[in-house]
Amino acid sequence: MRGTNFLVATMALSALVLIGVTSVGSTTATFTAATTNPGNTFQTATLLISNDKPNAGDLVNITNLVPGDTAQRVVHITNGGNTGFTYAGAVSATASTLLWTDTTFGLQAAVYRCNNCTTPANSVYSGALKNMAIPASGTVAAAGSDYLTFVFSLPTTAGNTFQSLSQDFTVTYTATQLAGAAR
Repeated sequence: MRGTNFLVATMALSALVLIGVTSVGSTTATFTAATTNPGNTFQTATLLISNDKPNAGDLVNITNLVPGDTAQRVVHITNGGNTGFTYAGAVSATASTLLWTDTTFGLQAAVYRCNNCTTPANSVYSGALKNMAIPASGTVAAAGSDYLTFVFSLPTTAGNTFQSLSQDFTVTYTATQLAGAAR
């Protein structure tokens, strides 16, 4: 019995060695292929807003203002970028005089979204200059433009305390890109 078990064990061991010897020298071959998507690019848009009165005093520079005076001015807003935007406007003071702080008898402003007009339907703001906020515009397309007409005034009710005052202010227009979209 021992001889039979030994013979079976020897044969099994020989078979394993033979399988190992044939496996060591063999190779397997497979075919492969590849494809690419070359030259892909993302390029961001350019957002650029400008106006035709960018220098100090371009919008308004009036001396010897008296109660009842008004000044009408037009600002041309231009989209110099390559994407559409909306814009809003806000005012800030570089000094603070009674012309600015007195919201009843101080400087007043009315703003219209149109070219040199004061049509009530185009009114976007009316009140104290200090509180002026121009709401967001409609879409201004790339290379497009928009107009704002400003009417500044000193009320006829402004008293003697408004004499010899000077008020500087800045109007800032801020453009916001249109919402992104699936492309």
